[in-house]
Amino acid sequence: MRPPSDLPRRRTLKSGGRRGRTVALGAVSVLVVGIVAARGLARQVTDGWWFDALGHREVLSTINRARFELGVLGGLAAALLMYACLFLVDRTPPLERAYGTDDQLVTRYQVLVAEHGLVWRLSVSGLFGLVAGLPLAGRWQDWLLFRHAVSFGRSDEVYGHDVGFYVFRLPFLTYAVEWLFTILLVATLLSVVAHYLSGSVRLAGPGRSSPGVRLHLSVLLIAMALVRAGAYWLHRYELVTSMRGYVRGLGSTDEHHVQPALVLLVLVALTTAVLLVVGLRQRSWRLPVVATALWAVLALVAGTVYPAIVQRVRSHDEPALRERSAIQRNVAATRTAMGLDGVGDTTETLRSSSEPVGADDLASLADARLLSPAAAARTMSLPSSGGLRAPDPATRPDVGLYRVDGEERQVYVGVPAIDPGDRVAWDVRHRESVTAPAPRLLEASTVSADGGAVAASGDGALEVRATGGMYVGEEVGSFALVADSGTPGPPLSLTAVPLSSFARRAAFALRFADLELVQRAGDGDRILYVRSVADRVRMLAPFLQWDSDPYAVVVAGRVLWIVDGYTTADTYPSAERADVTEVPAGSGLHRDLNYVRNSVKAVIDAHDGRINLYVADAEDPVLRAWRGAFPALFDSWASLQPAVKAQLRYPGDLMRVQAAMWGRYRTDDLRSGDAAAFTSVSGRWTTAPARVAGAGLSAEVPSSTATTSATPTTAAASATAGTRPVVSPIEVVWNGQMVTVTPMVAADRPATRENLAALVTGTVDVDGTPALRVLRTDAPVPSPGAARARLEQTARQFVPTLDSESDFGELQPMEVAGGLVWVLPWYEAAGTRVAGVAMWANGEVRVARSVEGAAEALFGVDPAFTTRAPGSTSVPPASSADETPEGLLARADELQRQASARLMAGQPTEAINLLREAYELAAEAARKRALSPPVTTTTTAPAGTTTTAPMVDA
Repeated sequence: MRPPSDLPRRRTLKSGGRRGRTVALGAVSVLVVGIVAARGLARQVTDGWWFDALGHREVLSTINRARFELGVLGGLAAALLMYACLFLVDRTPPLERAYGTDDQLVTRYQVLVAEHGLVWRLSVSGLFGLVAGLPLAGRWQDWLLFRHAVSFGRSDEVYGHDVGFYVFRLPFLTYAVEWLFTILLVATLLSVVAHYLSGSVRLAGPGRSSPGVRLHLSVLLIAMALVRAGAYWLHRYELVTSMRGYVRGLGSTDEHHVQPALVLLVLVALTTAVLLVVGLRQRSWRLPVVATALWAVLALVAGTVYPAIVQRVRSHDEPALRERSAIQRNVAATRTAMGLDGVGDTTETLRSSSEPVGADDLASLADARLLSPAAAARTMSLPSSGGLRAPDPATRPDVGLYRVDGEERQVYVGVPAIDPGDRVAWDVRHRESVTAPAPRLLEASTVSADGGAVAASGDGALEVRATGGMYVGEEVGSFALVADSGTPGPPLSLTAVPLSSFARRAAFALRFADLELVQRAGDGDRILYVRSVADRVRMLAPFLQWDSDPYAVVVAGRVLWIVDGYTTADTYPSAERADVTEVPAGSGLHRDLNYVRNSVKAVIDAHDGRINLYVADAEDPVLRAWRGAFPALFDSWASLQPAVKAQLRYPGDLMRVQAAMWGRYRTDDLRSGDAAAFTSVSGRWTTAPARVAGAGLSAEVPSSTATTSATPTTAAASATAGTRPVVSPIEVVWNGQMVTVTPMVAADRPATRENLAALVTGTVDVDGTPALRVLRTDAPVPSPGAARARLEQTARQFVPTLDSESDFGELQPMEVAGGLVWVLPWYEAAGTRVAGVAMWANGEVRVARSVEGAAEALFGVDPAFTTRAPGSTSVPPASSADETPEGLLARADELQRQASARLMAGQPTEAINLLREAYELAAEAARKRALSPPVTTTTTAPAGTTTTAPMVDA
C-alpha cells in the first residue's frame, strides 16, 4: 500500500480558474446580448429601407417619433424623479445610534454610497426610467389619437361630452394617470427602503425618522393622493362602457351606487392630501396614517365590494324595468357604432316564388356558380414556384365579375403560390423560384358539355400583360433577390432595396439570420422582402385592422390584391362589445371592439409590390384622426381606378360582425327599442348553422318522364342544431352585382333553425360605402342546413356514391322573381367535373344535369340561357394535364392496389375514394386516346327498384 505522501495531490481550483470562468461567462453574455441588439438594430434599419422603397418613410418616422416622445421623455421624467429621491435620501442625515455594528447590509450600503454615490444614483435611476418608459412607448397609438383627436359630432347621453373624448382622449388620459400613480408609488417604496439603509429611518425605538424623511415622503404621498383623485374622476367617465349591468354602459348599479362612490373617493383622496399637509406642519404621522387607512378601506368597500353585492342581489330583478334607460342608450349607440343605422329602413320581403314566372325571371339563375372555390382549386391544382402543391383553403381562387364574350360573367382567378419550400437549394429559394406565373382563370357559372371546367378568355380584360411574373402574393416564401439584368428583368417599379454595399448585405444577413446572403448577393442585386400581402399592409399601417381574406383581381393587364382595412374602437360610450365568435382568428376584427368602419381599401400590385391605401369612408372620425397623423399615407377615393371599384365586394369579416349584432339589435315591429322586447330571447336572430339535425323534409323528385314523390327522410348531419360551424358569408351575383349574403335563423328555439328567418345582404356602393339590406321571408323557407340536407338526400337517391363533402359544391341562395331558390351542384371526377344540379323552390326539389334543366323541371318554363356550352373545351385537372395516357393508367393501377390494401385494412371509405380517383384517371387516359368513357349508369332507388338515369337532361 502506498503511503499518503506518495499519492498524487488533489488538484484545487485556484482563484484564477474561477475568475477565468467568470470572464468567459461574461463574454458569452455580452456576445448574446450583442447579437440580439445587433439583430434588433438591423431590423430597424432594414424596416426603414422597406418604407423608403414604398415611398412612405414618413410613416416609420411618425411612429418612432411618437415612441420617442412617450418612452424616452416619459422614461427620462421617471428617472429624474428617482434621482431626486435618491439625492434627497443622501442629503438626509442618519439618526444617532440607529443601528448596531452587526448590521452588515446597512454598512455595505453606506460604504457603497460613500464611495460611488453618483454612479449608484445614476444606475438605479436609469434602470427605473427604462422600466417605466418601455410600457409607455407601447401606447404610441393612443398618443397619436390623443394628439390628432377630432369631433364625432355626437354627444353621449350621460355626461354630454362628444364621443371623440371617449374614443381619442379618455384612453390615453386614464393610462397616463395610472402610470404616473404607479411611478410615484414605486418611487415612494424605494425611497423608504433607501432611507432605512442610509440610517435615517429605524424600525423600533423613539424617533424612528428624521424631519427630512417626513418632508420627503409627505410630498410623495400628497402627489399620490392628488393623482389618485384625478384617476377616480376619470373613472366616472369610464362608466359609460361599464360591463356591470345587463348591457354595456351606465347601468342602474353604476348610476346609483358606483358613480356616487367614485365622487366620494375623490373627496377622500383630496382630504387625505390636506391631512398630509397638516401632519407635515404638526410633525406627526398620526392623522395621515389614519386618513390613508380609511381611504384604503373605503376604496375597497365602496368601489368594489358594495357594488358587487348590490349587483348580485338585484340580478334577479326584471332588467327591462331596472335597466330601461341603459338599454335604450345601448341600443341607439350600438346601432350607430356598428354601422347598423338605417338598415331596418331597407328591410324587404322575399315573396313566394310560387307565382308564375317567365324565361326572363329565370335568367338570374344563369349566375349560379357551378364550380365552388374548392372545386376550382382542385381543377387548377395551383402550382407554386417550386412545383405542384395541393390546394390550400387559405389560397383558394377568388371569384369576380369580368366581361367574357361580350357579357359579364363570374370568373375564378387562381394565383399560384410563390413558395418553393425549404428543402431546395438556396439559389432556388431566393433567386430562381421567387415569382409566380400568370394566374389560372376558370369560368364559375359555365361548364363544358361533359361538366368540365372551362378556361376563361375574355375581351382582353382578363389578359395579364405584365412581364416578369408576380413577386407578391398570399402564400410566399422568404426574401427574393433580383438582378436588373435578368430575362425578363424585374419591373423598374419593383419595391426592392438595392444591396449596393457590404453593410447593407450584412444588415439583411442579421435580419434573416442567413449568412449566405453576404456571400451570394452582389452589388447589382436588389432584395424584396415582406412579400405576403397581409404582412405588407399590417406593416405599412399597423394602426388599422385588416380583413382575413385578401382577394385577387385582374385589372388593366395586372394582378392586384385587395384587402379591406378597418378602423375600430372599444370605448364608444354605451355601445355593446361586438360578437366576434365567428370571425377568423387571423382577422384584425378578432378583438375587443364596439365601433367599426370599413374605411380603407388597400390595393397591392402583385408584380412590383406597390401599396395604395384608398379612403373609402372620408367621414369616419377615427380615420380622420389617423389621416391627421399620417397625411401622406392615404389616397383619395376618386384616384382609384373604376375597374377596381367594379371588383369590390362587401368585406366578409365585417359581415360576420354586423350580422351577429343585427340579430340582437335589429329594428322591426318586434324589437323597436322596447326594453321588454329587447331583453326577451324571442325575436332574436342568429347566423344559420351549416348543418341541422332532424331535418325530416319531404321532397318532390322528378323522373325522366314524370314527377314522383320521395318518402320523408331524416338527414344525417355532422352537427346538431345550434352548434358550430355556422354558414360563412356567401358571395352570389344578383342583378349583375356581387352580393355578400348571410342567412339568419331564429335564436329562441333550436327547431326553428330548420326555417330561414331572413337574409342579410351586403353590397359596396360606387363611392365605396358598404350598404346592408335585410330580406325577410313571408313563407316557410328551409335554412341553409335544412336545405343542404334535403338537396343532398335527393341527389343521393340517384347517385348513391355521393358520400363525401367534396362531392357537393356551394349551396347558393338565388333570387328569382323576388323569391328564393336554393341551388346545389354535385361533382364527379374527384370533385372537378359537374355531374348534376339540385334545386329547391316553393317546397319542391328537382335535379338535372344542368341549372337550366333543373329550373325547367321546377318552374315548367324553358329558360333562355345555357350553362353547358357544347362547343367549349373542358380543362382537366392541372396535375394530370401534361401526363401521357400510359402514365395516367400507371397511376390508376397504383391507386387500385392502394385501395385493395385499404379495404383489407378495414378502411372502406378510403378505398372507395381511391377507386373513384383511379376511375377518373383511367377516364382521362381514355379521352386522351380519343375513346369515349361509358355514360349510361344504373342506380338503385331507396325502395329497392332500379331506375335508369333519372335526371332531366338540359
